[in-house]
Amino acid sequence: AKGPADAEAVVTVRAEFSVNEGARTGELSVTATIRDGYHIYAMTQPKPFLATQIHIEPSDQVEVSEAFRPSRPAIALRHKSIDVELHEYEGAVTWTTPLRIADAVDPRDLTISGHLLVQACHDQGCLPPKKHPFTAKLNVDNRDLTARTEAAGAPSENPTQAPLDFNKLEAANPSASTLPLFIVLPMAFAAGFILNLMPCVLPVIGLKIMAFAQQAGDSRGRVFVLNLWYSLGMMSVFLVLATLAAFLGLGWGQQFSSVTFNIVLAAIVFVFGLSFLGIWEIPIPGFVGSGAAGDLAHREGAVGAFSKGVLTTVLATPCSGPLLGSALTWAVTQPPLLTYLVFAFVGIGMASPYLLVGAFPKLIAFVPKPGEWMNTFKHILGFVMLATVAYLLSFMLIPYVVPAVAFMIGLGAACWWIGRTLSTASLNAKARVWIQAAAIAAAAGFVSFGWLHGVMKSRFDREVDRSLAARHVASAQDATSSQRDNNELPWQPYSHELLARYTSAGKTVLVDFTADWCLTCKANEAAALNHTATRRFVEANGIVTLKADKTHPAPEVDDLLQRLGNKAGSIPFYAVFPAGNPNQPILLDGLFASPQPIIDALQKAGPSRNDAQRADTTGVRTRR
Repeated sequence: AKGPADAEAVVTVRAEFSVNEGARTGELSVTATIRDGYHIYAMTQPKPFLATQIHIEPSDQVEVSEAFRPSRPAIALRHKSIDVELHEYEGAVTWTTPLRIADAVDPRDLTISGHLLVQACHDQGCLPPKKHPFTAKLNVDNRDLTARTEAAGAPSENPTQAPLDFNKLEAANPSASTLPLFIVLPMAFAAGFILNLMPCVLPVIGLKIMAFAQQAGDSRGRVFVLNLWYSLGMMSVFLVLATLAAFLGLGWGQQFSSVTFNIVLAAIVFVFGLSFLGIWEIPIPGFVGSGAAGDLAHREGAVGAFSKGVLTTVLATPCSGPLLGSALTWAVTQPPLLTYLVFAFVGIGMASPYLLVGAFPKLIAFVPKPGEWMNTFKHILGFVMLATVAYLLSFMLIPYVVPAVAFMIGLGAACWWIGRTLSTASLNAKARVWIQAAAIAAAAGFVSFGWLHGVMKSRFDREVDRSLAARHVASAQDATSSQRDNNELPWQPYSHELLARYTSAGKTVLVDFTADWCLTCKANEAAALNHTATRRFVEANGIVTLKADKTHPAPEVDDLLQRLGNKAGSIPFYAVFPAGNPNQPILLDGLFASPQPIIDALQKAGPSRNDAQRADTTGVRTRR
């Protein structure tokens, strides 16, 4: 007999489908039966716990395009230790979704394959996640779709209300691809210019101010050439981003969802910060402005200017200013040549202030002459860079944070080893020191991510298991309490299933597409979303708020962005699904200075159509 720790014995899965009489449509059902004493999580389960997932193998015989809906609400508990809501199922639960069968296929011969990914847990901990494969065939009874759905306890829909159809969202909200090129190019230029005003680029704008100070008194030709190299550095990044968007479908800022990218960028910014603080000197003339003021050997050169342009643009990508989303959405729906052209205009727009200074050097007359102030300013920039590293670590997956810090300590040791070498040392001596420093950095990386990451992940998993066990003995009051800031909206994690269930129940739904690395998103949350006026309007009109988080890879969030016409995947982005007409959502993007744009969109959508309890429409109820 199988032991209690055997996931196969704890959860059993069966599947079947039915066909509506006289039609090529029907319903696919997947049922999980859970052993007594165990539970699994709903599809709406927030991280770090594993949400149940159903995957259907692609087939040209049948189309399954809508989200699965559960037959009954889940049990909702508040995890006291880490403040995460738990959505659990015990006993048995069935998920259903509509399907459409190809014209030439006999339903009696059709087989639908897939798997159910679940993690079973009990009072003392959790079993490893398990994929349960299933094969669905035609139900012998072939019960009607409506009768089976009502028997399962799904909420009845308003017969006059159009159901949410994910395939019709894009048609209802055509993207910017209809705009003519002569409008898109100025829009792209303006969007690039505005990026210079975003907080993401502030750490490296200071570098450019120092460069302007160094350029004071230089010939007009030299000033123009250096600013041209700086602009080319910016342009090079935009062309790389255009390549990723045109051929890999990478959205604006989406690289920040990659742990590897964030670690590499944090390491680069960290070693730059150490250079600003005088620990070592980056071997690029004039990059940091080291050396005596006016020392030609340390003045900015082409490589330094180009590198600053690259770094400025990379750090700008977490921000998205006005017009940028529309311009990039148009770009990624066009042939590659036009995609490159639009991205290039964004780059030219961002570089335009520096090209203007290059053409008219007198514009930098306001910058003080080179002097001791530059060293003080450089040290301040060093601390700003270290603060940027802390920001990059803030949205990194928890098990990677300590290894990343350990790796940067190793990088700091390597930089210190290089910095202690005299500038008068021979070329061989300098090469030997660099090799030794590279060995220190490599050893730090191996220890940090080859060993320490595994240790931290194990500790994190154990802490989660202990917290899971502890919440079973918590009082009902503690288990159901939910604390949030006074004006914070009652956000719930986005899923296709949850959006479909809310809209089918007559709710107006606001979806916020955001990420922890998106500073513009955070600014909008403070100024427009989590605001007293917005909260009062949401509460008074029964509006549901869902948070579509792109901090880490989120396929369902990316899919909805695509269906809404946001092909570039740029954020911040907002969608309001009106009650009774969810296939015509109201879309917003850009930077907001007040809650009025959000409130106007919610007013246009109208209130929810009924005052049903949230638990009855979300598929989540609270154990009391």
